[in-house]
Amino acid sequence: MSTEESEAVWSLHGYSKADEFLCTEFRISREQVLRLREVIKPDLDDPWMLLCYPVPVEVWTEVDAILHCGPADPELDYLTGSYAAE
Repeated sequence: MSTEESEAVWSLHGYSKADEFLCTEFRISREQVLRLREVIKPDLDDPWMLLCYPVPVEVWTEVDAILHCGPADPELDYLTGSYAAE
């Protein structure tokens, strides 16, 4: 995907540790992805973070400063990811 394409939707997902079917989603803008990839290092061949990346609790303060998503829920595991826009 080129940097000019906007056919992806980025998001932060929180998956329940107790129930694999419970999931939260927080949308991430293109501008936020640009900042977020400085905190959560994507693979070299994935600069637009199209793959899933775990969000360690150790970097949550920086993630919240970028996304304004609030405090992490200790009952959730967090991942960034993307999917095709409809």
